[in-house]
Amino acid sequence: MTIKEQILQDIQSIGSSRLLFQIWEFIHLLQKNLKKEKGNRDQVLSFAGTLSDEEALAIQADVDAEFSRIEGDW
Repeated sequence: MTIKEQILQDIQSIGSSRLLFQIWEFIHLLQKNLKKEKGNRDQVLSFAGTLSDEEALAIQADVDAEFSRIEGDW
């Protein structure tokens, strides 16, 4: 039995309409939060492999040169 089937079986055994409503609200809250977490992973991954090794090393060197030191008093 899959987890989905187990959940459905457990829900079907609940007799309290109040408890079922709370479960329904919780499920909708989860679905709402899942939509927010989608993010832009697919868009970012579409750029994978577009830089050559030389370009990537040049960018890495520039970032290290510009951001690896602290300026001013700390």
